[in-house]
Amino acid sequence: MNQQKSYPIVLSIAGSDSSGGAGIQADLKTFSALGVYGATAITAITAQNTQGVHSQFALPPQIVYDQIVAVINDLHPSFIKIGMLANTDIVLAVAKALSNYSIPIILDPVIVSSSGHRLLSLEAQDVIKEKLLPLSTLITPNIPEMQALTNMPLSSLKEKELAAQRLMDYGVKAVLLKGGHEEGNTKTDILFSQSANGIQSSLFSAATISTPNIHGTGCTLSSAITAFLARGLCLQQAISHAKDYITQAITAGADIKIGHGFGPVNHGFNPLKMLTFDNYKLQFITHHTDTYSYIDSARIALEGGCRWIQLRMKDADDSLLEQTALIVQQMCRSYNATFIIDDNVLLAKKIGADGVHLGKNDMHIAEARKILGNQFIIGATVNSFDDVLHHLQGATPDYFGCGPFRFTSTKKNLAPILGYDGYKLIIKQMHEHNIHIPLVAIGGISKPDIPQLLETGVNGIALSSSILKADNPILEMQEIMNTINQY
Repeated sequence: MNQQKSYPIVLSIAGSDSSGGAGIQADLKTFSALGVYGATAITAITAQNTQGVHSQFALPPQIVYDQIVAVINDLHPSFIKIGMLANTDIVLAVAKALSNYSIPIILDPVIVSSSGHRLLSLEAQDVIKEKLLPLSTLITPNIPEMQALTNMPLSSLKEKELAAQRLMDYGVKAVLLKGGHEEGNTKTDILFSQSANGIQSSLFSAATISTPNIHGTGCTLSSAITAFLARGLCLQQAISHAKDYITQAITAGADIKIGHGFGPVNHGFNPLKMLTFDNYKLQFITHHTDTYSYIDSARIALEGGCRWIQLRMKDADDSLLEQTALIVQQMCRSYNATFIIDDNVLLAKKIGADGVHLGKNDMHIAEARKILGNQFIIGATVNSFDDVLHHLQGATPDYFGCGPFRFTSTKKNLAPILGYDGYKLIIKQMHEHNIHIPLVAIGGISKPDIPQLLETGVNGIALSSSILKADNPILEMQEIMNTINQY
């Protein structure tokens, strides 16, 4: 049986940069570097290099419309980034295409190039405000673009807040004002968003890097935000991570000579592992009985079609744990399955496992991330939305294991039982806070529970002892896989 997998998918609607430093090319490089799959709808072709834009050709609006619809209807991207739109007719075509879907949009209003070349007409600016801002989750103008869109002064924080409010009056949910054009030793981006008490502002600062290689930084930042959102981060976390990424990309490319003008950043300085989110649909946590060992239980799950194994051996000494981990890891490799170790960060790093799962009382995610880096998957246990918020202070896991669903004998210190309503509530709270990290239900789950659990909105199911209690555990796993793959 072949389990279907899927990458986090994003769509970039933007122009082509022949020098490869900005536009569609920068977007795709960023998406690849940050571990998401990027599709494109090209709006215009520019003849440009590191010294400026020499000419441009806008594609027919119908072609732009058809690209968008073709990608969305087949690939189903979870987020969309919009860049250069070239003219009014293309803005209208993009708005018409996107109005048929409810996909979060990150709008980067490309109006003027870094060299001062105007890339969007005044009429098109007005159409963007009227047609695209109401559809957008976030707009990311730099200071000249903000001034062009609002015709307002931006000298003080209060003036910037008023300008952001003017854009949000059109319907966009949040405004990220980029500070790259400001002088000084620090570049600060400001996120303006609505709260119960009015507009709130959040600052994202980084040291100024002395280099001419800043071509495409705006495209790259907005694409990075889009990528991190697709990986499951909330908006503030996505912006924070994207700010760190662009800062490091500029630093990594600061001394590289490409062209005779403003060179590109180094998008691929530390690429992240491409996630296959459907792997989360079914996780198996090893268990032992009088009949089956930990290794036996992993083998049964793999033969039944499960492609995510978490090795959990709470009472094993270090030697036995490592010995078992090496065997189970090799089994997972032969099935092209993801292999996670429970709790033990150092062992996961030592043997090169795919990642680690951390309980509520284990090492903090931020510390684990420092040890493991971005190439390892990190999961975290939660029992409530407060637990979710706690984990997101300073670091972000790749998924949450949320439970227990009901009483389970595999946990010694059982948290409060959630049931179906508990999952619905946590998922609702996560959505309200723009937190899109995959949530995997765990704890006392059996085959009849799965359809209704998936209806709550959880991204996956984790099973353990219920599989081994079946008369034919391999067949039980196969039947569960068939059920899950219907969703």
